[in-house]
Amino acid sequence: MKKRNILICTLLMGAVLTACGEEQESGRGRRPESTAEPTEEAAKDPEPTEADPAGGDSGVTTPADNKIHVDNMEDFIEAIAPGAQIELATGQYNLSDYLGSAWAAEGEAWNDRHDYVEIRDVYDGLELVIKDVDGLELYGGASDPLQTEIVTDPRYASVLNFDDCEKVHVMSLNLGHNARGDCSGDVLYFEDCRDVYVDNADLYGCGVYGIDMDHCEGVLQCHDCKIHDCAYGPLMNWDSEGVWTFTRCELVDSASGGYFQEEDRLQLIFDRCTFGDRETENFMYRSDTKTNDCTWGDPTNYPDYEEPVEYMLPEEFHTDELQVVAFDEYVLEYTFWNAFEITDEDTGETKALDAWLSFEDQGTGMKIDDLDYEYFTYEMDSDYSAKIYMDDSGKEYSVILYSNPNEGDSTMYLQLMDGQNGTWYY
Repeated sequence: MKKRNILICTLLMGAVLTACGEEQESGRGRRPESTAEPTEEAAKDPEPTEADPAGGDSGVTTPADNKIHVDNMEDFIEAIAPGAQIELATGQYNLSDYLGSAWAAEGEAWNDRHDYVEIRDVYDGLELVIKDVDGLELYGGASDPLQTEIVTDPRYASVLNFDDCEKVHVMSLNLGHNARGDCSGDVLYFEDCRDVYVDNADLYGCGVYGIDMDHCEGVLQCHDCKIHDCAYGPLMNWDSEGVWTFTRCELVDSASGGYFQEEDRLQLIFDRCTFGDRETENFMYRSDTKTNDCTWGDPTNYPDYEEPVEYMLPEEFHTDELQVVAFDEYVLEYTFWNAFEITDEDTGETKALDAWLSFEDQGTGMKIDDLDYEYFTYEMDSDYSAKIYMDDSGKEYSVILYSNPNEGDSTMYLQLMDGQNGTWYY
């Protein structure tokens, strides 16, 4: 369930707004069709046009680049389907105008005839939910994201919601709310999603959070994005896991740094990013955050983050005290491991390395080395070891688990073997 302060007024508003029209022929899961052969001119990118939020004549074209080009909200929403690549022409689009007219005309019948989108009632209006799609790509019509803007009116609505989606790509779009002030809606809200990519986007408040990840897995990768002026902060994490990477992004001018659970299943990486004052307070001092060449603001509060047990590097580590542990693939599922090396064999002195392993379910995972990452698959090859196969390089590693019976706890150590060479993880 989405974490919002939904009032009982929602039920009353739902009764008022639900006006059923005649059910139309099902169009679910279909892209808008064109019966005419595309001409050479039609195959080119369309010239910037004024947005037509109410729909009007269809502006759909499908040129040779395989993108579906649209210039109004109705065609934009109707084109949403697994694997669709949708480019929205430059202009400003009010999502609420189309949702209001569609709901007034059909009510719940609109939802019944769509597989991949849903109109949902919130306290002060309507919001769009994109659901059950894999490989969806949404593009703005220009390289400057400010030229293609989608806004929504209700402050309790997220601009775009994604539910149970995988490999979603949002690019070159400007997204936010018309109204400012007290609100409960985000800009981009993802629930039960896996692998999200946001590139060259401008996300602004009053979205309480710019990007809200609720029970999500895999990667969140943001490149060249600006997340600003949000009521609570740029990011929200609620029980998500994986690796979140931000490259050349700006996180500025929000009321606070956001809410981010500190846990061993999720790693934050910021590369060449710029932070405002309040965002600095939230992210600069986190023990689960890795940064590279970032620009920080001037915090007025210095949080006292205590390093959790999961990240406490073993100060003395003696391999002769370890014993090999029998395990299976379920022991590795949903675990995150930090690399370290032994700097002095006699004293057992150690130091941390910028490398991590993340194991997902169904025999998949990710290996991260100094901000570079590569996916892998893994399987058991005995009761005491597993095999990792790198997707891109084709390299193979052996995984062995150890424990120290003298430590008196359940701490486990992992050794990743490349031939005779091994890297330790904890």
